[in-house]
Amino acid sequence: MTVDGTAACRRSLSLTVPPRLSTGLYTDRPALPDSPAHPLAAYGAELHVSYGIVYTDDSVEWIRAGVFRVDSASGSLMGDGTVQVTGRSREAWLIDARFVAPRTVSGPSTTSIMAALIHEVLPSVEVVVSARRDARVPTTTFEEDRAGALTSLAEAIGAVWYADAWGRIVIADAPSTTGTPAWTVHAGEGGVLVSASSSSSRDGVYNAVIVRGESPSGDFPPMQATVYDEDPTSPTRWGDPMTGRYGMVPRFESYPTVSTLEQARAVGRGLLAQSVGAATTLEASSVPNPALEPGDLIHVITDPADPAGSVRAHVVDGYTLGLTAGAEFAIRTRDVRQVA
Repeated sequence: MTVDGTAACRRSLSLTVPPRLSTGLYTDRPALPDSPAHPLAAYGAELHVSYGIVYTDDSVEWIRAGVFRVDSASGSLMGDGTVQVTGRSREAWLIDARFVAPRTVSGPSTTSIMAALIHEVLPSVEVVVSARRDARVPTTTFEEDRAGALTSLAEAIGAVWYADAWGRIVIADAPSTTGTPAWTVHAGEGGVLVSASSSSSRDGVYNAVIVRGESPSGDFPPMQATVYDEDPTSPTRWGDPMTGRYGMVPRFESYPTVSTLEQARAVGRGLLAQSVGAATTLEASSVPNPALEPGDLIHVITDPADPAGSVRAHVVDGYTLGLTAGAEFAIRTRDVRQVA
């Protein structure tokens, strides 16, 4: 199972199942779908996947890992081999459900409009709103891309949207390094860290963000806010590279739903934190923790003899979780800074 906070579908699944599925104490059926009603058929079936952790007292804790729409199933018609099943989390339904005609929206609440667009496709699925910001949506028309509309609306309030492990659609604040870490991963005796490596690159790194609000309907005049990395301690500080600064690498974003300078600055600060954070990434292998979610803050301590000197605060971008005992758990993270 792969969890990737940068992908359109946050969770993806690849399963290998035996040739036959148990249907009762003494009965079974072929695992390869033989009708649209088969539980592994790619006609609307969903798989609810949980990961079990066995403790030293032999008790087992089951942790929900994801809800996946079955996208494909393949195997031998002779029933003499395993069946390969792939699936994606519930964002896939919203990606597929493009608007059949241009959709015009407006209203006092961005999150309410997002929930309405989600419930048009998934009326029984819970929408969880934890984002702290909300804003008025000026008259805005989206052409075909429903998922793209949701992303544009979320970014305009400094938020992200995704399907969580329980299949709920969540609208949450974009990641930051403030707050209490969801997990501390440390090496040494009693630790769970197996290995860790770090890398730095200029690819995808910007040290200024220009956010433009442009209303096609003329609800508000065009406006623009610019946010720079001006932290004197930042290695990506905006300015003359001949004086030890990073250089000048601006990123440009336009939103039809950003209508105030305050809103544009807030969006710019969030995007800038992500952009400068991409300069430093960390990959770690540890004991599995399927409860992690992309965007979670974690502390990684590589030297147990010097925890204060070796601790690194990073935000989880994603991870790969094998569903068999002893499988590798590889975490991908990046440094996300707060931008004033």
